[in-house]
Amino acid sequence: MFASHGLSQADMVALSAAHTVGFSHCNKFSNRIYNFSPGNPVDPSLNKAYATQLQQMCPKDVDPDIAINMDPNTPRTFDNVYFKNLELGQGLFTSDQVLFTDARSQPTVKTWAKDNAAFQQAFITAITKLGRVGVKTGNNGNIRSDCSVLN
Repeated sequence: MFASHGLSQADMVALSAAHTVGFSHCNKFSNRIYNFSPGNPVDPSLNKAYATQLQQMCPKDVDPDIAINMDPNTPRTFDNVYFKNLELGQGLFTSDQVLFTDARSQPTVKTWAKDNAAFQQAFITAITKLGRVGVKTGNNGNIRSDCSVLN
């Protein structure tokens, strides 16, 4: 889908790093820390200490308005720490952590974890390409009030 718009795999990895800033409500990732699979209630790709920290911040019956930082280390700085977190098993969402566990994207994650300037340049390139994809309006588009749900 994205390749048809000129976005490469590396572009998508770079754009995922937007998760280095911002927050998420607990219910958007609670399955990873409580109900991942029948044999593994906690996602085994999660750092154990990080999983425990998430469980403490987001107990099972937590208020749905409670939110935590997506980047546990530098949540207000747009930087390559997002990729360092992935190397440590500290990707908040499955879609983040898979960038490190998948052999196709892991080399890119490792490169950008070591080189903030290279990451920053890659992000600029990717976001510029994304800006050229085109905006859908009216009946041709869908503005989501909740990112995870199609209206």
